[in-house]
Amino acid sequence: MAKKMYITIILMLAGISCLSAQEVKLSAPFLSGKEAKLYYFAGAKVDSIVTVVNTSGKAIFSIPKSNYRGMARLIVTGSGGIEIVVAEPVVQLECNASVINPETVDFQKSAENQFLKHIFISQSKYLRQQVWLKSGNELFDSGSPVLSVIQPELKKLEDAMTKLNNEISASKLYAAKYFRLSEYLNRLFNAEQTENGAEAAIIRKEMEENLDIASLYTSGNLWESVLNFYISLFNQTAGEDKQEQYAASVLRTSQRLSAPLLEAYISGCIVETERFGWNRAQDNILSKLLASRSDFKTSLSPLQRAIGAYLARNNQSMPNLIGLSKTNKKYANTLIAFYDSDCSSCVNEMFRLLTIYPQLQEKVRVVSIAADMDKKRYEEAARNFPWQEKLCDFKGFSGENFSNYNVVGTPSFFLMDNKGKLLGQFYSISDLEEMMKIQTNTTD
Repeated sequence: MAKKMYITIILMLAGISCLSAQEVKLSAPFLSGKEAKLYYFAGAKVDSIVTVVNTSGKAIFSIPKSNYRGMARLIVTGSGGIEIVVAEPVVQLECNASVINPETVDFQKSAENQFLKHIFISQSKYLRQQVWLKSGNELFDSGSPVLSVIQPELKKLEDAMTKLNNEISASKLYAAKYFRLSEYLNRLFNAEQTENGAEAAIIRKEMEENLDIASLYTSGNLWESVLNFYISLFNQTAGEDKQEQYAASVLRTSQRLSAPLLEAYISGCIVETERFGWNRAQDNILSKLLASRSDFKTSLSPLQRAIGAYLARNNQSMPNLIGLSKTNKKYANTLIAFYDSDCSSCVNEMFRLLTIYPQLQEKVRVVSIAADMDKKRYEEAARNFPWQEKLCDFKGFSGENFSNYNVVGTPSFFLMDNKGKLLGQFYSISDLEEMMKIQTNTTD
C-alpha cells in the first residue's frame, strides 16, 4: 500500500507554536470581522471552536476541559493559520499583520510556546552547522591547519546540542514532551525506511513500556503518523508472523492504558490493520481484548464497527439492538434490515422483503433500522412496513446500531437465531431466499 508522505519534523514544525489549556486569546487588529476556528485533539478525534474576530481585533476560544494539554490549530478564514500547544490556563497570541503564521505571531506570555520555538529553532540551526562542519572535516587531510579550526567548532557544537538535550529532559512542559514524541517519530521513520531490525526492537520496547501515550493523545498529527509508521515498521522488519507480532505488541501496550487512552489507541491500531489489510492481526487484537475485558465498551465508531465485524466473522453472538427488547421467544430467527429511504437499491430490496413477509412472519421476527436523517421521509417509508419493530435514531450511519453491526453500506441484512448467533449476512433478499429456501409467487 502507498505510504503517507513523510515530512521531517523540522520542516513540519517550522511554524508550530504551543497552546495551553482552557482559554486561547487572539489579538489581531488587521483580522477583525473574519471567522476564526480553533481545532484541538483527542486521538483521531478533532473538536473545534468557532468565533469571529470582533471589531477590536479580539477573539477568545474557551476549551470545555480546563486541563487540556496538547496541540491545537488556529485557522483564520482567508488569512492563514498556525499550530500551537495548549497547556497553560491562558494562551495569548498577538498578530499585527493581515496574515497569521509563525512569523507574524508573538507569544510573549506563553512559556510553552516560547520553549517549543526555542527547541526547534536551536535544533534546526545546530543540525545545519553539524552538516557543514562534518563535511569540512571529511574534505581535509589529518594534518591540514583547517582542521584545527573545524574540530574545536564541532566540539562546541556537540556541547551546545548536549546542553539543549539536557534542557529538554529537565523540562516539565508539554512542549518538551511533544519534542520527544517528534524525535520518536523520526527514529520510527528512519528504522522503517532502512529496515533496521535492531533499532526496530528498541522502538518497539519503548512503545510497549514507556512511550508517553497521554501526550501523544493530544498531539494532533503525530498521533496518526506514529500509529501508521509503527505498523509499517513490522511490515518492513518482522518475519512471516508480522501480523501476530504486531497484535502482540499492541496488546502489551494496551495493558498499561486506561480510558480514554485505551479505546483511542486500540481504535487507531484497528484502523491501521484495515489500511494494511491485516485481518489476522485485527482478529488477534479484538479476540484477546474482548476475552480479557468482558465489560469493554467504546463510543468510537471505527472500533464499534470493527467489533461488530469481528463478531460476525467469528459467528459469535451479535450486539443487542439499541431501542429494542433483547429477545422475542415467539420466533426462531430474527432478520435485521438496515436501509436508507433515500437509497434506490434499498427501496427495491425492502419491496422484495415486503413481498415475502407473509411467508416469514410466522417464524422470523423482522426488525428494520433506517439510516434516515429526515423524520418525514422516514415516517413515509416506514408506514408501508407491516412488521411492528421499526427503528431510527436519525443519526445516519453514525447511529449506535449501525456502528455496532459495522454497517458501512445499505441495504444490509442480518439473520440470527433467538440466542443472537449470526446465521448469515446478506445484501439482497434473493440471497436470503436462497438460504432459507423461500419460494415466492412474485415475478421480477
